[in-house]
Amino acid sequence: MAGGAFTGITIGMFEALGIQLSAPVIRILVGGGAGVIPVLAVVAMYDPEALPIAQAFAHGLSGLIATLMRLLLPLTLLVGLIYVAFIPFNFMQPFLDRDVLAIYNVMLFAVMALLIGVTPVHGSGLSPQMERWLRRTLLAVAALALLVSFYATAAIVYRIAGGGFTPNRLTVLGWNLVNMAVLGYLLFKQRQTPEAHWVPAMHQVISWGANLYVAWGVAVIVLLPWLF
Repeated sequence: MAGGAFTGITIGMFEALGIQLSAPVIRILVGGGAGVIPVLAVVAMYDPEALPIAQAFAHGLSGLIATLMRLLLPLTLLVGLIYVAFIPFNFMQPFLDRDVLAIYNVMLFAVMALLIGVTPVHGSGLSPQMERWLRRTLLAVAALALLVSFYATAAIVYRIAGGGFTPNRLTVLGWNLVNMAVLGYLLFKQRQTPEAHWVPAMHQVISWGANLYVAWGVAVIVLLPWLF
């Protein structure tokens, strides 16, 4: 499911900019995102020296999902870098087309979910080198997502300036501001935290961000009927 979502969002993002991916690229995305990555997730957890019944699989389904998310992380970074490189050539698309802006926001929420999914709950169970790689890749994806969040928020503000507030625009603006606050705090917190304690720092950011999301969700439910 995660691989399929990654493939679908990637194709949708590029189509939103008017970029039609070639058939070979789509086959690679479908085969890699929806096929190879889940297999690699299982292989990464499998101990060839242990009997099937003795396989630990890092706490079962949760460990498999965490491994799957970690494999998606570098692919997300790669696709994000390529996508950002195309933005200057189609800069005004999200400013003028609400469907493109909607795809941006779906992508940002998917990235936020991925950042939460790759964060270890207790110990990472990884070697120090792999844990360092995980943290650095996570921070790179977060920085890229923050950049895109600024871009998407600018598009929302542009549409509000031209057509005024609507319930949808106000709601999306709030979600984007919350996303930017969480991503900015994540990067700041990790910069101030020793590498050995990066996981507890991530937990603090996730907890703080969850409170912001809940607060804005309640505000939307309560305030929108009064404002519109």
